[in-house]
Amino acid sequence: MMFRTSPYLSTVLAFAIVSFFIGELGDGLNIFQGIYLVNIGWNEGAIGIALSLMGFTALICQTFAGDLIDKAEHFFDRRKILVLAAIITACSALAIMFVRDDGSNTGHGFMYITKVIEGMASSFIQPCLAALTLANYGDDKFDSVMANNVLWGHI
Repeated sequence: MMFRTSPYLSTVLAFAIVSFFIGELGDGLNIFQGIYLVNIGWNEGAIGIALSLMGFTALICQTFAGDLIDKAEHFFDRRKILVLAAIITACSALAIMFVRDDGSNTGHGFMYITKVIEGMASSFIQPCLAALTLANYGDDKFDSVMANNVLWGHI
């Protein structure tokens, strides 16, 4: 006997999986980045500045990113914007592997720049996810599916 799933269930599951990995990409990596920077000799102040730059940049850019996502419906595929934002966020987070504490501040500047880029790219992720959820489910199911997305993004 075969089990059949409804298209609603499969898209909800797809959104949950995307939300889970996107959530880990944004907030989950910052914890490990801080630990890595301590281990290579950075002081707590420089780590705090580096990790706060991403959040502060995302705070400033997210309103503009949401407006751009809403207006870009006819010009760009929101799924492609979501994938591009996730790739840029991941690449800028992985740039930490090139940071070394060599006694100069060159590593600090590089880290600060990558965190600003990461904040700008990550500010597109939630508006894209919300716009795709609204486009797939409409107003009547948006709240429940978006709550599910937020839940899976914070696990």
